[in-house]
Amino acid sequence: MSRLEKIALNVQDSFGQLWSFTLRGKDTIEISTPYSTTTNKFVSIFVTERGGKYIVSDGGLLNSEAYESHLDYENQCLLKIIYHFEAYYEVKRTLDKQGIKHYYKLTIEERLVPNLVYELAQFVSVCASSATVQFEDEKEKEERESFRTKATSYISSNFPRYQKRFRAPLDKKDFRSVRFSALLERKNRLSIITYVTGSTPSNFRNSIASANMNFELASLSRYNEYIENKIVLVNNTADGYVQNQISKQLNLLEEHIGREAINWSEREKLIPILN
Repeated sequence: MSRLEKIALNVQDSFGQLWSFTLRGKDTIEISTPYSTTTNKFVSIFVTERGGKYIVSDGGLLNSEAYESHLDYENQCLLKIIYHFEAYYEVKRTLDKQGIKHYYKLTIEERLVPNLVYELAQFVSVCASSATVQFEDEKEKEERESFRTKATSYISSNFPRYQKRFRAPLDKKDFRSVRFSALLERKNRLSIITYVTGSTPSNFRNSIASANMNFELASLSRYNEYIENKIVLVNNTADGYVQNQISKQLNLLEEHIGREAINWSEREKLIPILN
């Protein structure tokens, strides 16, 4: 019997026979837990033995939507919940080569592995379930997702000379909750783009306010000297685009970034700026 199998049996002895396991290659074992999500999926945790350490991880399943719940990293309410439980359970994060987040805990002591498996299973269960909570009305969510898809597709197709990241934080360490719609990098210079839209004038103003705050925080970050362009892409085709109800907020945002916002109907104006 391998050491990993002994660990899995120890987990069973500690928490009950509802915990089962499957070997995954030579150095990893998958432990199926009795923890479930509100989407009726049972949580799996992976234990890998490598270099004298035990890595207890979610295998990237939480971020890859294996539990049929979408972690929207632009949803500030959901982010607060995830960050709270990250801190509470002392969970760490890393990215694989495909850009998928893996949540994990680490130990060099074999006897601690069952506790880490137990804690990480709780973490995954509560985060996956929280992601199914509707924090906003469905029409607003659809509006935001639709515009994000169109705008991201346009930027992906038209600016091949840039390294691009979408829905990404400017600084993972100090400003990880400050995310921009697109980050374009070339020759150590950054162009940051924020999409602004809304299904109602109120939601549109909230989107403008969020963009303004994020740009202000970017100016305070250690990357400020590398930022070449601050760009706002406005969905002037949205139902919430009522000019006389959003113009004051939009003017303030334009003053802050030092350039006019670009309307979606005039998106070709991005080309001379970024080429």
